[in-house]
Amino acid sequence: MKKLFAWTAAVALGISSLQAQEIATWAGFRSAVATFTFDDNLANQLSIAVPIFDKYGYKASFYIVNNWAPNYNKYKELVTQGYEVGSHSDSHANTMPDSEIASSKKTIESKIPNQQCNTITYPNCNEPSETLLSQNYIGGRICSGQIDNKTPQNYNRISSIICGNTGNVNTAQAFQQKMQEAINKNGWVTFLIHEVDNGSGYSPTDSKAIDGALSWAKQNDEKIWVTTFRNAIMYSKERDASKLTKVSGDAKSETYSLTHSLNTTLSYFDYPLSLRIKNTNNWATVSASQKGKSLEAKIQDGYIYVDAVPNGGDIVLTNENGSVIPSSSSSSEISSSSIANTPFHGAISIPGKIEAENYDVNAFSDSDGRNDTLGFRTDDAGIVKAGAGYALGYTNAGDYFEYTVDVKNAGTYTVTVRGATGNETAASVSLSAGTKSVQASIPTLGDWNTYSDVEAGKLKLSAGTQILRLTIDDSYVNVDWIQLACENCGTDKISQNIKWKISNGFVHCQIFDLNGHLIKSLKTKAASVSEIWNTVNSNLRRGNYLLRLGRETAIRVTK
Repeated sequence: MKKLFAWTAAVALGISSLQAQEIATWAGFRSAVATFTFDDNLANQLSIAVPIFDKYGYKASFYIVNNWAPNYNKYKELVTQGYEVGSHSDSHANTMPDSEIASSKKTIESKIPNQQCNTITYPNCNEPSETLLSQNYIGGRICSGQIDNKTPQNYNRISSIICGNTGNVNTAQAFQQKMQEAINKNGWVTFLIHEVDNGSGYSPTDSKAIDGALSWAKQNDEKIWVTTFRNAIMYSKERDASKLTKVSGDAKSETYSLTHSLNTTLSYFDYPLSLRIKNTNNWATVSASQKGKSLEAKIQDGYIYVDAVPNGGDIVLTNENGSVIPSSSSSSEISSSSIANTPFHGAISIPGKIEAENYDVNAFSDSDGRNDTLGFRTDDAGIVKAGAGYALGYTNAGDYFEYTVDVKNAGTYTVTVRGATGNETAASVSLSAGTKSVQASIPTLGDWNTYSDVEAGKLKLSAGTQILRLTIDDSYVNVDWIQLACENCGTDKISQNIKWKISNGFVHCQIFDLNGHLIKSLKTKAASVSEIWNTVNSNLRRGNYLLRLGRETAIRVTK
C-alpha cells in the first residue's frame, strides 16, 4: 500500500464541507497536485533531473519517442522505483499520426512490461484523434498554459505549462508561484520540461530551478501532492466516480464500502484514495484492513483517516481494546460560560469590531500550518496584509479562530464580515456563539485583496465575557474583521435621558466607532442633539457610535 498520509495539525485539507465520511480532493487531504512531465527522452533528464527527484523522494513522468533510441532498460528501472514512462509517439511528427496512438503504446509495453502505458503527451502539443486516444489512454497532455481544476474538462486535453528558456517557468520562484496558484484553487498544475541545463534538446530548464521547486514542495508537502501524471489522473477519476458508504458498525468495529464505476480496460484504477470517517464512538485507538490486508490508519481531529483502494473490498475499522476518548475532550461545542482562552490583547468589547487577526492565543485550528511571515504573531496561523493592517489568510475549510469578547449589553446583534476571495465562486465563513451561528457568503471579486462587507445575519448574545468562534466554511477566503452592532440595546434615536442643552448655532461634531476610530467630522447647525444626529448619521452602517459635540460632550448612540 502506498503511503499517502499528510495529516495536519487540525482539520484536513481539500474538504469543502464536513460529513460523516469523505473522500479527499487530493491524496493525503492536500489542497492541490503538481505533476512534472519530461518529453523527448533526453539524456540530461536521466542524469540530472532524476537525482533531484530522488533527493526529495518525488516521482516524475517521462514521455519517450520510440524511434529516437530511448534507453528502455533505464526507463524500466525507473518504473520499478515509482516513476512513469508514457508515450510521446513513435516518430515525433508535427502532428502525431493516428496510427501511432496504439503502436507507440504497444511498443512501450513490450519494452517495459512492468507497467501499463496509459498516458500520452502529443508532439508539438497537437492532439490527434480523440476517439482513438480514448480507446488507448486514460489521459493526455496539451500545452495551453493553464492550471486545471480538480476535474479537468477533458482528460485528453489536460493543460500544462511549458518550462525552460522559451517557456513561462525557468526559475524556482516561477515554479513556486504556479504551485501556490494551484493550492489556492484546489487545482492541478502540470509542468512540461524538455532539456535540463545545457544539452542538445529544446528549451532547457535550469536544474537549480527544478531543485528549488521540489524543495519548496517538500516544505509545503501538507498542501501540495507531487506525483506522476498517471497517478493524478487515476486519483481524479476515481475520486469523482467513487462512493464511500457505511455497511455496518458497533462500538468496536465498523465496515465501509468504497466502490467506483470506472471501466478498467485501460487501467486497473486501483490507486488508494484518502478517506476520513467521523469518529462517532470516540475511539482512542484504531486498526484498519481491506480484504485481509492491513492499512495505515490514524485518529485525529475527531476523525479516522485511512487510505484504501476503491473496488478493493470492504474496509474494516476496529477498536481492538475498546478504549475511548473521554467525552469532555471530544466535545466541539463552544461554551459561552466557561472561559479558558487567553485573549491576544484583552477581551474585545462588543458591540464593536473584532479584527480577525486578533484571535485568542493558541485558540485556533489552522490546517495548512501556514506561518505568519509578517511578524505580527508568533503562532502558525496565516496572516496577510490588508491595506495598512492585517487579515487572516491562507485559510482552508474547517479552520476556526476563537475570540474572547466582553458583551456590554444583552441583545440581538447584527453581524457584518469583511472578507475577500479570489476563488471562482463565493466562499463562506460562519460566526458562532454556543450553538447559534450565522454565515456570510463572501463574493468573489477576482483576487484576495479586494474586500467586501457582507451582512451575515443576527446573533442573540447575553451580557458578559464569552467566546465567539469564526469558522472557515470554504477554502481560500481572507477575513479582515467582524463587526457586531446591537439592534435592541438602544433605539434609533438619541437616548431620551440626555440633559445637555445646545444653543441654536454651529456645533463641531465628531463620530467615532467603539474602538475610538474617527468616522466623520463636520460642523452643523441644529437646535437639539437629536437634530444633530439625524443630520450627521447618513451613510453609516447600523451599529453603535460615539457622538462628540464640541470638545467635551460625548454620548453613545445607536443607528
